[in-house]
Amino acid sequence: MLGLISGALRARRPQALVMALLTAITVIAALAAGWGAATAEHTATRQRIDAAGETQRTLGVRGPVDLGPSQGSTLERFRQLVSGDVLTSANTERMITGVRLAGGLHAGDRKQSVELRVLDDVCRNVTLTAGSCPAADGEVMLGADLARQLGVGPGAEVRHEAGLTAAPVELTVTGVFQAADPTGWYWSDQSGPAAFTTLGTIARAKVSVVATVDALLRPEAFDAPEELSAELVHLQGAFPQVYSGAPALAAALATDRRATLRGIRIAELQVLLFGALAIAVAAAYAAAERRGDAARLAIRGLPRWRALAATAGQSLIPLAAGAAVPLAVAYGLGQRPPIELWVLLGAAVVIVVAADWAATQRRVADLLRVVLPRRPLAAATVEVCALALAVAAFFQVATEPAADVRRDTGFGLSQAAPLLLAVGVGVLATRALLAAAGLAGRNALASGRVAGGIAGLTLGRRRTAYRIVPVLAAATCVAALAAQDWAGAAAARSERAAVELGADRVLRVAPVAPPRLLAAVRAADPSGREAMAVVVTGAAGSAPVVAVDSARFAAVTGQPAEDLRGTAPEALEFGGTALTLTAGGEGSVIRVVLSVAATGEQVVAEFGPVDPQPSARTVAVPPCDRGCRVDAIEADHGPVELRELTAGGRAVVDAGAFGDPARWRTTLGQAVSGIQVDQSGGGLRLLDAAPMSTSPIDSRLYAVNTPVPLPALVSGAALPAHEDPVVMIFGATVPLAPRPVATVPRGGTEGIVVDLDYAQRIAAAAGRAGGSGDRPEVWLGPAATDRTVERLRAAGLTVVGDDTVAKATGRAGRLAPALILLGGLAGAAAILLLGGVTAAVVAAVDRRQRAAERLALRRQGVGRAALRTAGRWSALAPVLVGVPVGLLAAVALRLLAPPPVRPFTDRWPVTEPAVQPLALGVVAVLALAVFAAVALSGRGEERP
Repeated sequence: MLGLISGALRARRPQALVMALLTAITVIAALAAGWGAATAEHTATRQRIDAAGETQRTLGVRGPVDLGPSQGSTLERFRQLVSGDVLTSANTERMITGVRLAGGLHAGDRKQSVELRVLDDVCRNVTLTAGSCPAADGEVMLGADLARQLGVGPGAEVRHEAGLTAAPVELTVTGVFQAADPTGWYWSDQSGPAAFTTLGTIARAKVSVVATVDALLRPEAFDAPEELSAELVHLQGAFPQVYSGAPALAAALATDRRATLRGIRIAELQVLLFGALAIAVAAAYAAAERRGDAARLAIRGLPRWRALAATAGQSLIPLAAGAAVPLAVAYGLGQRPPIELWVLLGAAVVIVVAADWAATQRRVADLLRVVLPRRPLAAATVEVCALALAVAAFFQVATEPAADVRRDTGFGLSQAAPLLLAVGVGVLATRALLAAAGLAGRNALASGRVAGGIAGLTLGRRRTAYRIVPVLAAATCVAALAAQDWAGAAAARSERAAVELGADRVLRVAPVAPPRLLAAVRAADPSGREAMAVVVTGAAGSAPVVAVDSARFAAVTGQPAEDLRGTAPEALEFGGTALTLTAGGEGSVIRVVLSVAATGEQVVAEFGPVDPQPSARTVAVPPCDRGCRVDAIEADHGPVELRELTAGGRAVVDAGAFGDPARWRTTLGQAVSGIQVDQSGGGLRLLDAAPMSTSPIDSRLYAVNTPVPLPALVSGAALPAHEDPVVMIFGATVPLAPRPVATVPRGGTEGIVVDLDYAQRIAAAAGRAGGSGDRPEVWLGPAATDRTVERLRAAGLTVVGDDTVAKATGRAGRLAPALILLGGLAGAAAILLLGGVTAAVVAAVDRRQRAAERLALRRQGVGRAALRTAGRWSALAPVLVGVPVGLLAAVALRLLAPPPVRPFTDRWPVTEPAVQPLALGVVAVLALAVFAAVALSGRGEERP
């Protein structure tokens, strides 16, 4: 028996090779799906963690401790208690321990609410602008903004008071600092005014303090989300304040993992189902060709079961060989095949045996016939079943359109809808093709067109089209859907990357004052078409506030900027080294707050005490040699009368400007004004006010050189709906005039965009130098080149990072949705390959079966060219029907239901249409080329 099967396999080598190839492709695809799912899960997890940022990987614990005499040991015990068995070096990248004591810091008659803090390695994470770090008890280091507000520097004496029960702590300022990396993880939870000192110094207060532990979790910590959640629950029960973004990130990662595995499994399921269909079609054709073998075996008297074994073995042995090699490799690599693969192989064996049983278990006379008697009931049963499954899948998709891979709804017909719908429509199209081909053939013969007549009649009376058209339609449909979903998601990712990045290319620069940033960018790009100064501010997790140079906004981003400009008086600017003020008052000291145009440095010109009668006083302002701007005026006490401000003999502010109400304003934001303004008789008078309020008191009078409220583009819920629209910009509270838009650069669906020049003027007038979280950037437009970057460096900017839309799109392409779609695309490629191989076996069998017919027609006088043309069109007809049917099914499914995989895991709006004409065109060309090449293969060798 084995010798008989071996000889038959050698005689029919192409059929055996095709069966082995079909099985091998299906098995390899299933095994690759398992490996790809694990790889995609790991890649998506790591990319999601990177995209989430360090804030969501942070675990912070706060708890009261009594430092006592052994402050270091007490703090170490607190750290060990927090760490437990989970926060180990294996899953913790960094850990910072500290102590905080709330209270107020007094410097003479000035007071600020300030926390005394101790923090690990603080001196390594600051840049000292003056003095040194505290080294002994009683020494303290202040931030630059705090030191300026208190008016102190190194060597000054200050006092910290933490309440009635705490002992006052006398301190000596040893240094003034700025955060070395204000946007880095180290400073992410160090907001608010703070002074850094030693443990012994804080212990002098003799009260309980707040101990802090902040841990930055490694990505590996999220591989065991259950353990992480259990540790968080334990910590929340043991300490009064525990905060972390890790639970939300862990939940998102778990959802991504499930979605990735489910999406790859759906692609694997489609490959397995199509593989079973392809094996069934190939087995049916091979079985039909072996009817002669069955007849000869029956004539020799072999039992039916042995004849069945001899014929079915010619497909089962190649099938086993095709599966054995990849399975052996998988076991060798330690990969366990999925259970569904074994189900497929079992089904394939049943299909092969059933095909040979149906083809060979007939009377010998029927087996020897060239054309078998039709079995309309069997054919109708198969067709009805295919149509019923297609209708059921269509109904399920229509009633519950979203087989969303992020929701585990089980596996139903909707997951196999592309295959089932395409097969069902393919069956109907085949019926129409057979009837139309027969009619067209008869009409062609009647009109004398021999080639067309032979092609139509050949196609109308053969079963090839019936079997291969649904296969080709299903392969095309799956490929078209996968290509459309991938193309739409890729376009959406690119569009989102462009919005969230803001420009084609973004340079991150070292911390620099906004005015200096503006001046450097404008000097490097005088045309205003290549680069734009930008400062992004806002706390982590909140909507970003993006301050841009609106004069360049349209050229760099391609979006209109009219809504960011407003109407405001010209700035009060001058150049010179001396300033003269004509004013009078009762011995008051008047201060004129100036900003150096090129650097943003604040300069205070102090006049006084002034005489009761208005008189002129002159002070030197050397930094204003190259230009300054008048931002504000304040006086120790009122009343004072302001007449004129001049520089170099030129009026900077004359009596008319002082008396113009549109030129001056009191405080902004939530502060309360401590002055009254009288401009009734020309000139300007400042009077004292005594507001009854617990809000901060601001006694400055500000020059109006910006629109107030500040124009802003606002997307989403970036501003609270129930409050007045205000936002913190560069440390100053600024009221906004919001204009709602769908998206804003960098902020996307939730963000705020304002004018940088206006914003920094408001902050400078309020005495704010900027926030520690401000991130200066330079956005480059389409016209920018590498020389633009060189000019920016030459202008004094230090580039510390570089990002592009292409890089951002690539990062998004490594997240779970993109990897799932990539898996679907790979599965579609495997299905197209299976379809091509199946078409090859059908074409090979058809050529051998029709060889005798061609020879007979040639002997009857039909020309060689007519037979060749008829053969080509009869071979191409199933392809020309199956591919359009598959494309139409793909379009119908996408019009009926959205893709099961959204390009994003959040609510970002997807504007790309579900039907992608370009992707459909590519699939159509590819499918027609592959299937037509296979169908026509070997036709050139025919010699009828």
